[in-house]
Amino acid sequence: MRNPRAVESIRSEIRSIVSRQNSRESANFLPSSMPYATAVFYEALRFYPPVPFELKQCEQSTTLPDGTYLPKNAVLVWCTWAMNRSKLIWGEDSGEFRPERWIEGGNLISKTAFEFPVFNGGSRMCLGKKMAELVAVQVIATLVSKFDFQAFDDKERISKNSLTLPMDGGLPCHVKLRSI
Repeated sequence: MRNPRAVESIRSEIRSIVSRQNSRESANFLPSSMPYATAVFYEALRFYPPVPFELKQCEQSTTLPDGTYLPKNAVLVWCTWAMNRSKLIWGEDSGEFRPERWIEGGNLISKTAFEFPVFNGGSRMCLGKKMAELVAVQVIATLVSKFDFQAFDDKERISKNSLTLPMDGGLPCHVKLRSI
């Protein structure tokens, strides 16, 4: 709702897919065919990670790739929410919603779990990552193609204090059916 340019880019991507497949009903809205919608999903997760911080404990001593030594039973805590807003990681425009940061040459690019730890990484990679991407892109494409959304107000929504970050008070908005 705050990024009408992104909404129009997704709608353009949808029109391209529908024209190639010759039917809205049979169109496949998959992450592989919708890099921009997938980039919007990643950018939304960057700003609003479902789990704001992580806590892990070493079962054995280890050395991290940067040379940091961690003894057995060491506890690691990191704040995904803060990392995803870091200018050191994301650049001076880290506070801007910019899905284009996930696209190079028209193709979706991936970030390492060190840069974008929303789905964890390595042996602790989220088992549902691919399913989340698939469902999110299909939902984004369906909602954006069928509806217009307008927020009730311009207030920044805040999260409830929780292990995950549900939106406090939901997201009140007007929803209008689009004529397709």
